[in-house]
Formats: sequence, structure tokens, C-alpha cells
Amino acid sequence: MFSFWKKKGSKAPQDGTIGGDTSAGRSTTQLRLDAIEEAVENYRQMASESPDSPEIQCNYGVALAQAGRFEDARMALSRAIVLRADFSEAIFALGYVYELEGKIEHAVEHYRKAIAIRPDFFDAIVQLGRAHLVEAEYEEAEKYLLKAAGVREDDSKVQRLLGNTYQKMGRITSAEEHYRKAVELDKSDFAAHYDFGCLLKNVGDFERAETEFRRCLTLAPWFVPAQNNLGLTLHYLGKDPQALMVFSELTSDNPDYAEGHNNFGKVYYHMGNLDEAEAEIRRAIAINDAIGGAWHNLAKILLRRGLADEAAAACGRSLELDPGNPEAQYDLAMMHISSGRYEEAAASLERALVYNPSMTHARRKLAELYLDMGLAARATEHLQRVLKEEADDSGALYNLGIAHYQGGKTREALDIFSQVLETEPSHPYAWTNAGLCLERIGRTDEAVRFYRRAIEVSPHEPWTQKAREALKRLGESEENIA
Repeated sequence: MFSFWKKKGSKAPQDGTIGGDTSAGRSTTQLRLDAIEEAVENYRQMASESPDSPEIQCNYGVALAQAGRFEDARMALSRAIVLRADFSEAIFALGYVYELEGKIEHAVEHYRKAIAIRPDFFDAIVQLGRAHLVEAEYEEAEKYLLKAAGVREDDSKVQRLLGNTYQKMGRITSAEEHYRKAVELDKSDFAAHYDFGCLLKNVGDFERAETEFRRCLTLAPWFVPAQNNLGLTLHYLGKDPQALMVFSELTSDNPDYAEGHNNFGKVYYHMGNLDEAEAEIRRAIAINDAIGGAWHNLAKILLRRGLADEAAAACGRSLELDPGNPEAQYDLAMMHISSGRYEEAAASLERALVYNPSMTHARRKLAELYLDMGLAARATEHLQRVLKEEADDSGALYNLGIAHYQGGKTREALDIFSQVLETEPSHPYAWTNAGLCLERIGRTDEAVRFYRRAIEVSPHEPWTQKAREALKRLGESEENIA
């Protein structure tokens, strides 16, 4: 980012700049804290002495911005622009102040104005691309970041931001390519290793993700997000004892880091240590009760303890904070089922599928629930969707036969049970159900043979009792007669 103009003989520091990338958790462009107020006062005096100098007004505005006095900064920068309408640096700086205030639309407007005046204004191009990235406008972000790379191809930050953009766009190969370039250009860029590690973790390449997080921490051992993600990656690799060590150190050094306590508890939960898991997750909630994931994890622990109502309340709190979490909706449904609240369970599963239509296990469970509730048509709809996505799901196929039978479509049900028996001739229930279909459509002799086969295949299954009852009803014996 552009540097301060320095009036000869002034005490203003020379290393101050504005802009930069805050995504890595630190600012590489901020004035030293002990010099900020001194700089503000120096530039204030200079601005009073030279009120018609656009450069001094701009420097004053930059200093005010770095002191966090954004309204005053905007006023000073606006004065600089009034004094010189084509002052691209001041226009850019004003845009950055707007960005710091979260007013991205105004920031973008000023970045564009600065670039219109100076088409090769590197910092403005980068910040415009980054602003589009923050706003999830990925194609626009790509356009400007590629333009920035054209101006300065050897800038590691631009390569990293391109990696971020492509990761968001789902272009994993391109993202990896740019992260590698970023690291090659600046081997000390810990943020590039971190972002690369996040990409690898997100795609399930946990071994390489571990390597990148460790490289990041070698460069920046204080970087908490990398420690947190290293712990999670070790957990996903099945290295839970190592993960516990990472989270133990992390939470010891950063006792108020709620997400660390939450993930510490998550590892304990998967190791079966519910007491330690609950203690850590409750610590996370005590620090920050607005972490939806922590409430969700607490709900799962309470459900494991048999406290379905308390679990449902915790899961409900999780969904208040993060209503779009389909796994939490699914778990809440399981809690409602445990308490016999089937309609509420079905509603939770329907919501899960709104947020994630490809959540097959939720769709399968919803179909089973609708079968239990006697809602054959709804069950059929969901089972057909499951089979469209997973054609070899024999369980869903079998349940579709039940749904057809419940809905009075007996011949369709018989066809389904016959298909099941072709692939699973020892299916414990399909023989009985096929016999019930045959009996219903009047093919009694065939039904008898199916009932007898059901008893032969699964003599001890509870559902086989239906076959025995049917044979008695028809006046037939259980034994096959040659």
C-alpha cells in the first residue's frame, strides 16, 4: 500500500501504510501502536499549517484511520479530494476506510474511481479484488486479482488471494497452483501455508493439510487458527492423542479461545470420554454462548447420556444461531424420535433437506419415519429420490415396496420385493412381505410357498410370525410338502 508523504523535518514515521490483508489475523501495514497518536498529532499540526495541501490532508486522514478514528479520517481524506479531484491515492485511502467500516459498496466505488484515474494502481486493484472476494463475488474477484497479477506477477499476496478465490469457486487444482506460487515467491508467507492447509483439509487430504499447518506454525507459532486447524486435522487422521495435546496447549495458552475448547471437547467426545467432552464444551459456551457448533456438540453429548429433552433444547439453541446447519437439524430429529415426537422429527428432517438436498441419510430416515406414521405417499417420494441417487440401496428399495403396499399398490410392491429377493435371496423380511402381496391379489398357492420359504430362511425373526399367522389363517402347515 502507498506510503505516507513525509514533510522534511517532521517527526511522522516513515513506515506507515494503509491497506493490506487482514485475513491472516494480523496487519502488516499498521503503524506501530506507540507511534500512532504521535503521528496523528504531527499531521494535525501540519494540516493546520498547510490547509491547502492535499498530500498533507491525505496523510492526516491515513493516520486517523490507523488510529481507528474513521469519521475524522473520512473528513480529512474528503478535503484532500476536494483540493485535488484526481488524487487517486486519497480516493483509494477513502475507499479503504469505508472497507474498514464494513461499507463495502462505498469502498468498491472508490477503488474503481482510483483505478479509473490510474489504471495500473496495484494496491487499488488488489483491494478491489479482495472486496469482491469478501462479498462472494468470485468472478469479479478473479478478474481484478488476475489484473493485479499482470501488473505485479511476483506478488505472493496476490497469488494467495487468487488461491482463496479459486477455492471458493471450487476450482481446487487452480487454488493449489496459486498457493504453491505464493509460497515459492515468499517462503515466509505463513498465511499461504495456512490457507493451503485449509484447502487440503476441506477436500479431505488430511496428511498434506497437517504438513501445511505445521509449516505455518514453524513460521508463526503464535497463530491460533493454525493450531486449531492442526488439532482438527490430527483428529480427522485418527491421531486423537496428538490432537488432544495440540488442543491442551492451545487452550492453556489461550484460555479464552472458545473454539479451541469446543474442538477439544469434540475430540474427547469421539474418544468416548463424555465427562471431559462436556466440561470443555461448556467452557466454550461460557466464553461465547453464540457458537452454534458448541451447542450442537453439547446436544450430542446429552443425547448420549439419555437426556433427550435437554439435548433437544441445546440443539434448538444451536439452530437459533445457525439455522442452516443440516446436521444439527438431523440430530434434532433423532432427539424428537427418542421422545416420541414424530411430527416434529419429520419437520426437522424436511428442514435439513431444504438446506442440503443431497443429504441421503436424512432423506432415508425421513422416509422410514413417514412409513411409521402411515404416510405412504410421502415415503414413496423420498425413497424414489434416494434410489435415483443410490440405485443399489437395497434397504431403500425394500422400504419402497412397503410404501407401495401401504398405499394399496400391491402389484408394484410385489415387483419390488421380487427385485430385492433376486439380489438378496436370504432377506429376512422380503419373503413374508411378498407372500402378503400374493395373498392380497388372490394368488394363495404362491403365497403359501413364500410364507414357508420365509420360515425356512428366517425362523427366528419377529416379522416371520406374520408368515406363521398367515399359514394358520389359510389352513396350511409350516412345512414344505413335496
